[in-house]
Amino acid sequence: MTRAALAAGHLDALQELASIGSGAALTALGRLAGLRLEMDVPEAWIGAGPGAIAGFLGALGGELVAVGVRLEGPLTGHLLLALPAPDAEALARALGAPAEAGRFGAVAESALAESGNVAGSAFVNAVARLVGETLLLSVPTFIRGGGGACVEALVGHGGAVALATRFTSARPHLEGLLLVMPEAAGIARLLARLAPR
Repeated sequence: MTRAALAAGHLDALQELASIGSGAALTALGRLAGLRLEMDVPEAWIGAGPGAIAGFLGALGGELVAVGVRLEGPLTGHLLLALPAPDAEALARALGAPAEAGRFGAVAESALAESGNVAGSAFVNAVARLVGETLLLSVPTFIRGGGGACVEALVGHGGAVALATRFTSARPHLEGLLLVMPEAAGIARLLARLAPR
């Protein structure tokens, strides 16, 4: 899908979806971890080429920790919560799980997976209210590695459309990315709900 294939107002509708869904997701995550999370204005990527998403994640630097969930319903696709490893360690500690530098035990992995589940649930609930349909969420998957490895392991499609929201915390310092990648087959139905002609 390219920008030219989108009807007028559809890009704005996608960004509105990202803003509402990501706002709900990060509010829920902040409450869970006891953190004040700030989010940037979401970006909508249309017509991203192969490897573009992996490259964008790689810009976070070094090894990443990512939690992915699959979305089902009018927003079929994937949601990823991704952080550089040191920031993921800080998040795990905020969640009350021990995380030593460079190491994640089972408790820390479980806590981070649950954070992805909480964020994903809040996202789909917000979007479900927006489009008036039920959305479902898979069990979260935890992975560590580079941007390419994370996308390959957690996302089963190329992702011609991506909604990216950067978030930060001042204390403890951390930053991460909430990335939503709808599958092309469901985008037309979703857009019809968001911005009917």
